[in-house]
Amino acid sequence: MYKIKPCKSCDMPGQEKLNVLVLNGSLKKGKDISNTEEVVQLALDEMKNLTPMSSEIIRLADKNIPPGLTFRENKDDEWPKIVEKIKKADIVIFATPVWWGGQSSLMQRVIERMDALDEEYLATGRSALLNKVAGVVITGSEDGAQHTLGNIMDVMSWLNFTFPPQCCAYWVGELGMDPKTDRERRLKNKATQSMAKTMARNLVYYSQLLKKYPMVLKD
Repeated sequence: MYKIKPCKSCDMPGQEKLNVLVLNGSLKKGKDISNTEEVVQLALDEMKNLTPMSSEIIRLADKNIPPGLTFRENKDDEWPKIVEKIKKADIVIFATPVWWGGQSSLMQRVIERMDALDEEYLATGRSALLNKVAGVVITGSEDGAQHTLGNIMDVMSWLNFTFPPQCCAYWVGELGMDPKTDRERRLKNKATQSMAKTMARNLVYYSQLLKKYPMVLKD
């Protein structure tokens, strides 16, 4: 059980402008309200108070991302453009609702398609994701946040993302409650707001730290 903890300010290692990319695995399309995206926005708003930054949220449901393991599966595949954005980002936030105890099918698709980055790492000896910081946002009507967090962090850690401490914000509703009331109850939840603030501080701190002192691999 998460307990609200104080989020104290700290001196940042730097103030370079950061590029933040959010991959939102919500199954909702277009302008439909996404609980997941609203929690993401809590973290982004906190980050803007800490550092110069630009941010982009990609709603995966609006993109053509076919199944596969390569960078480009067909001529209409939009994954290559997303990969370019990932490679340019300093911070990548993986955001997903919980479906049947795990990440959404769209977030799982991202995990599968990132296998091409792992193959590139094997071929070149250097991961394109080295020195990039990652965070996770999770929402759902019932439990499953910790399990989903573990699934995503396990894969992305092996791909060379850096995960700071407390780099996740989540909200999951109580068992048996009407999902239509999720948003109303989530907006009142102080724990989620607290997590988003701590997550923002830690993502910015470690990203600025890696900007200043990147890991440089020698041949």
